Amino acid sequence: MLLDREGPLKALLASARSAALGHGSTVVVEGEAGIGKTTLLREFAEHSDHGCRVLWGWCEALITPCPLGPLQDMGQLLDARVAALLNQAASPERLFPAVLNALQHASDPVILIFEDVQWADNATLDLIKYLGRRISLLPTVLVLSFRNRRRSSPHACVGRPSVRVG
Repeated sequence: MLLDREGPLKALLASARSAALGHGSTVVVEGEAGIGKTTLLREFAEHSDHGCRVLWGWCEALITPCPLGPLQDMGQLLDARVAALLNQAASPERLFPAVLNALQHASDPVILIFEDVQWADNATLDLIKYLGRRISLLPTVLVLSFRNRRRSSPHACVGRPSVRVG
């Protein structure tokens, strides 16, 4: 168990249990650079049970970020149709419903981890909005790690990431 991370880890694991029952959620893991967000998420991935599939994707700090970078990283593992649509550079009107369909029909609960969302491109942000409006009806947890840039965070002084479940 991670020292001083029991509360955030319990919140993440509770969201996975809820997703296994068909009640998905979006979880935001927020904190300063180097505070342990990724370490917390690795611990979460290792301790997730209920047969959850954990898929990882990253946003990059590029001048021209790869559209849908996190989905590109996990597309093949999520669903063959989603991967094919990504390879075709399909429009969001075709791609987003395919992602939703893959999550609705997944044989096991799915945990999607989008790392470094502060660097997300517009298409990724649109996908997050699209899934976020529907997530409560899915056996899915959408985890978004986000680097805050302000020092006034209530958790900044105690050196741990903040976890919000919604």
